[in-house]
Amino acid sequence: MSSKRPTVKDVAREAGVSIATVSRAMSRPEDVREKTRDHVFDVMKRLGYRANQAAGDLRRGRSKTLLVLVSEITNVFFAEFFKGIEEEARAHGYVLLIGDTSEDAESERAFSDMLLMNTAGGLILNTNGFLEDLLPSDANGVYSGPPVVSCGGHKEIDLPTVRTDDVLGGRLAAGHLIKLGHRDIVQICGPMQINGFERRYHGFSQTLKNAGIPLQRDRDLVGHLSVEYGLEAADKLLASGELPTAVFVHNDETATGLLHGLVRAGVRVPEDVSVIGYDDMPYAAIFNPGLSSVRLPRRDWGRLAARKLVAILNAEEGAEDPVVIAPELIPRASTSKPRKSG
Repeated sequence: MSSKRPTVKDVAREAGVSIATVSRAMSRPEDVREKTRDHVFDVMKRLGYRANQAAGDLRRGRSKTLLVLVSEITNVFFAEFFKGIEEEARAHGYVLLIGDTSEDAESERAFSDMLLMNTAGGLILNTNGFLEDLLPSDANGVYSGPPVVSCGGHKEIDLPTVRTDDVLGGRLAAGHLIKLGHRDIVQICGPMQINGFERRYHGFSQTLKNAGIPLQRDRDLVGHLSVEYGLEAADKLLASGELPTAVFVHNDETATGLLHGLVRAGVRVPEDVSVIGYDDMPYAAIFNPGLSSVRLPRRDWGRLAARKLVAILNAEEGAEDPVVIAPELIPRASTSKPRKSG
């Protein structure tokens, strides 16, 4: 990939329009026909052009707004994550613009256009959608667009990343259950196309294999994680006629649904089935029984993501090196020794 940064002239030539049209598309998009405007933005994305570089920097100054995108803004998981970003961004003189993509392609396209139009100086991305498909990369999958920090890691494009070590998280959960003496263990998994869930699954599964414990792939459940899916999973496990002695659930929200569904059916937790979740949400400690979980340091995660994005904006050495954060096992009352060894 050429190291030369694209200019307005390059965009105009590639799009087959005048420089004035490119400038209007960025500064007064309502004055440009929708078809032409979308074509110009597509070319800008493909070339990796940023509206606030070169002369634009001198005329307007760099945007002091950071865009933060998540898949579901109502999820309480993101409260501490946002707080960490806000604290770090404010310390560097930036303000936040928070967006909820709801994993909708049109919403994600609109947010990606904001970067090219200089509404935001950079992006922190923590979604389960596929916004990376709208962002420019070269033939080798190396990102070539505006400053972006991914908090999950994406398979198709190489972005600067601040993420948690979900392989280690899966290992911690498995090690906890193995140490208690469990051998009949089932997983309730998130969609495997999402890197974090895939890593949790493989970390957990590999630890079981290393301990000589057979995997339960025919009994593992995979779905869109939620309280409702946890209740559904409880029904499926009960309908199977043979409960495992322990279940690893890929997030706490689903684990609470599972716990409720099991207890409602007269299954004792942890006496009959141990349950361990993931995330260590605030309610995990006060749930009855208290939910064992793998804790993700959400505020530190947000703080480090904002710090990396600011470093990239300031062109600091090593700014694009990946950062991987270690999770922590938090054992509580929802896990105990099995009634009998499996």
